[in-house]
Amino acid sequence: MLPALGLLAPLASTLIDRLIPDKAEAEKAKAEIAAEVQKAEIDLAKSQMELAKEDAKTGRGGFRDWAGKLCIIALAYAWIVQPLLTWVIKIAAPDIELPPSIDSSEQYAMLTGMLGLAGVRSFDLVKGSRK
Repeated sequence: MLPALGLLAPLASTLIDRLIPDKAEAEKAKAEIAAEVQKAEIDLAKSQMELAKEDAKTGRGGFRDWAGKLCIIALAYAWIVQPLLTWVIKIAAPDIELPPSIDSSEQYAMLTGMLGLAGVRSFDLVKGSRK
């Protein structure tokens, strides 16, 4: 439900109960309001789907691409850069403070989720069920 409409629905229901004394008419008015709210939600979902389709057509990276790149950079630091820096610093200058490590558990969750979705899409493309 749209946030603003969701907040206004109980208020509208109370106002209808106070303004329309006939219960049947009040229920009819509430049903009309609920139908309009549902129509607005459907229209919003359709417009979001159209926007997603257009965004997918461009082929340029969006949030998902940048989130993946950020995860790869963070994991590269955690797996390669930080251990090598630690090793070099301990040998070359033991008095210097070691570089911080990154808790990469959240990157794993996001990256595996994104790779899992990409794997499903790749599987569909290989099987020819989706173009």
